[in-house]
This record gives sequence, C-alpha cells and structure tokens, in this order.
Amino acid sequence: METYMYNTNIIQIIMSSIVYLRNLKTNTIYAYLNESVWDPEKKKCVNKRKCIGHLDPETGEIVPNRKARTKEYPRVKGHFICDMFDNISKNISLSETLSLCFPDNWKKIMSVAYYLAAEGGELQFCKQWSINNKTPYNQPLTPNVINELLGSISSNGISLFFTLWRLRLQPDETYVTSIDFNETNYNISDYIRTQNIELGSLSNRMKMDIYFATKGNTPLCYQLSNMATGRKFGDYDVTPASFTKLSSFLDEELGEPIDPSLIAYAKSNLIVRTRPDNEFVSEIIEKAEPTMTNPENYRTLFGTPLFIETYMHHVNGKKFYVHVFFDPNKAVGDLSTFISIVNMCKYELETGRENEIHQDLYDRYLIVNEENGKTVVEHNSEAILHHNKFLGYSAIISNFTRNPSTAMVPFIQRRTITNMFENMYNEYDSASLNLFSEVNHLSRIFIQFIALILRMASENIMNDKKLNKTLTYKELIAELRSIKTVSVPKLKKPLQTELSDTQFRILNAFNIDYDVE
Repeated sequence: METYMYNTNIIQIIMSSIVYLRNLKTNTIYAYLNESVWDPEKKKCVNKRKCIGHLDPETGEIVPNRKARTKEYPRVKGHFICDMFDNISKNISLSETLSLCFPDNWKKIMSVAYYLAAEGGELQFCKQWSINNKTPYNQPLTPNVINELLGSISSNGISLFFTLWRLRLQPDETYVTSIDFNETNYNISDYIRTQNIELGSLSNRMKMDIYFATKGNTPLCYQLSNMATGRKFGDYDVTPASFTKLSSFLDEELGEPIDPSLIAYAKSNLIVRTRPDNEFVSEIIEKAEPTMTNPENYRTLFGTPLFIETYMHHVNGKKFYVHVFFDPNKAVGDLSTFISIVNMCKYELETGRENEIHQDLYDRYLIVNEENGKTVVEHNSEAILHHNKFLGYSAIISNFTRNPSTAMVPFIQRRTITNMFENMYNEYDSASLNLFSEVNHLSRIFIQFIALILRMASENIMNDKKLNKTLTYKELIAELRSIKTVSVPKLKKPLQTELSDTQFRILNAFNIDYDVE
C-alpha cells in the first residue's frame, strides 16, 4: 500500500506492509504492521513496526491483540452512617416528604444533609466524603453539583415541605425557640469603619424562630428575619397563630428581661430559665443543695449529665414548677473561669490598670486598702464563696409542665442548633457556592434544617436505647465512620473491618443490617 502526501516543498512517500514473524518457542505466528516513513531530518525513509495480532492457524486470519485491561484496585467505602440516616428518614417519612416537594433533587438534598448531620463541615469538602460513603445520590457531590442544587430550591418548595411535614407529624403540642447567626461570612465592620457608616450591632444578624413538636423534639418549620429591621426572608407562611398549644421560652442567662413572679399568670405555656442567683429561685437552690447530688436525682439529657430536683409552688392559687439542675462538669469549668477573672481584676488594681467596665467585679469580689502608700488588694472571700455555691446550677420555671426533661431539653438543644447554623458561613463556601445570593442563602439554611431533623431524630434513638449514657452524638458518628467495607477485585463478597461491642450496640439500636452483601 502506497500513500502519497503532497507538500509545497517535497513529496513524502509512506509505504506500509504486513510482516509475519514466527516465535520459535511457541510456534505462534505474529503479524506486524511495517511502515516506511520519510524522516525530513535524516532525509531518508525509516521503518516503524507495530504488532497488530497473531495468525489463526485454522482460518489463516489475523486475530487482533486484546486491549490492555485496566488494573483494578481494592475500593474502601463507609456506608453505616448513611444506612443510619436512611433508616431514620424512612421511619419518620422524611425522604418521602422531600421526594414529593423536590422530585428531581431530593436525593441530592438528602445526601448533602447526611454530610452536614455527620460531619458539620464546609460543603467544599463534601465531594470526597460523598465518594467515600454510600449516599442516596450515589455520585460525587462536587461544588458545581451543590451550587446548582442550591439555585434550584425555591421558596414554594420549602413552604410546601413545611406544610406536608406538619401534616405527617400532626403534633399535639409544640414549642418555639429562637437563635441568631450571621447572615454572611463577610465581616462588615471594616467596611463600616472605612465608609464612616453607622449601623447597629444586629444589622448583620439573622433571627431564626424554629418550631418543634414537643413529642420527640422534632423540628417542624422555621421563620427567618433580620434582627435589626424585622424584615422577613422567604415566603413560608409560618406564624405562631397556626400552632395549637404552643410553648414559648425565655432565657435570663442570655440577657432576656424576665420577671419570674409573673410566670404563673401567663396566659400561654411558658418556660423560663433564670440565673441561679435570681432572688426568686436562689432560696430554692439553697434548699436543694444538700440532697442535690443524691444518685436518685441523676439523669442524662442528650449526652449532658445532670442532677435534677423539681418543686411545685403556688402564687394566689396559680400553680407553677421550679426545676433545679446541677451540672457538675459545668461547675468545674465555671469555677476555673471565675477564678481567672477575679485574679485578672486583682492584677489590674495592683498595677494601676483599672478598667471601668470591671468596676462591679472590683466592688463585689475584691477588697482594696491603702497601706504605707501602697495599694493592697485582697480577695473578698465571703462574696466569692457565696458566688461559688451557685456554680453549675440553673433553674427553670414553668407554668404548665412538671417534667424537667420537657423544660430543659430546648435549652440544651439551643447551643447545638446555634452552632450548626453559625457554621454555615465560612471562607470556603461563601463565594464558591454564591451564598451572597438570597436564593442560595435560603437554600443553604433549608438543607441545614434537614440535617437538624436527622440529628434530633438520631439523638432521640440514642436516648431511647440508652446509648447516650456512654456515647455522645459525635462519638457515635466516629464509631460508625471507622467501620469500612473493602471491595477486592475477583472476590465476590466484600470484606468488612471487625466490629467492636460498642459498634454492635449502635447498629442494633438503629436497626442497621451489618451483614456484608
């Protein structure tokens, strides 16, 4: 075969032929494509030879070479975290409800929510997690996939989910708790200072009113608003008036103004946490202190060890309950913090570096005298001892429930919930996922809300199965994360890491099949 290729300067001739060579050891005849190609540098023809197959001894035809096989390697995956969330989603009809509201994207929403409920990290790192775990979407969740997902979730879809979700659960009693977090990751303080703009400290804070079913503490829906202006975000049609038997919470420890003496007269269900040194409850705490740490008062609420006593009181015929809680771990931490603060204030006075903001601390916990022209600062031992006897204590007053768990759980949850939503905005996600746009911003909050439902449901099972006595939620996730399934080429049945007694307890509690298929 001759091929003539014309060039403006020369005529290049490429000649090819098939050459047969016998392997004397195997008696196999191989066919080679032999090409004679003009080399412009050497200015002569050079031969190139390539094996294209072998000769079939019966038919005399050339059998082409087989393509090289791609080398297979063992694949390591974890699936028990997703199995746990799959079972939970099915049992509470979460996946079914989402599929009705977002038929095209519900698997993506669930997969991202699984990652957030398990890891709580930046969405930029969701891709590798989705590769290493068996998610409902079963494909890598790249930043582009997540970005498209956030842009596709509409306010109408979210509102429909709230409606159907409440119909699924049909709660008899509900409560609302409020948290706040930054609207964006962008620090506006530098811009305000540079542009000489006066804005309130709450202008960049978003308030989130989350409604829960009292039974199971299951999140139902939420409403968003700017804390400074009250402007609402998202057309979700969520109002307190749409709930029956709605309980409200106030927290003096967070600076909310409270008059405990009026709680018994409230027309709606009210639960209030007061400071332990509040005059209304301080005498009750002192009464409870001698027997507080008796074993019969010990309980664990969502992984928090507590000693609890409840007292019933009446005011002009109105009944109310005072729940006294003692957290020994918090007492140790608070004592260390308090001593550090008092010693810092003592140092300030001794070195003449008074801070007017600390004047109340100086007056209460330090005694200052002038001796021989020098300032002598001593601890006010009586005041410090009085302060320390309330460390680790908190008191909750309610006009309707004598169940201390019902009263305390929302306050324990509030810290966890705030952390989950505060961590949404970070240097990795804000720009790449376009969280500055309102659509993506609201979608990101919604998926975090789905993750919250999963986490609350997981902790409910931990409580029911007594896992919370030995494990925190993070420890449970860590145990499931460490179980790996290894698929080895040419082995029909995959291998699995050996399960510990703790892991067996977890899998049984969540009804997860641990037989490798």
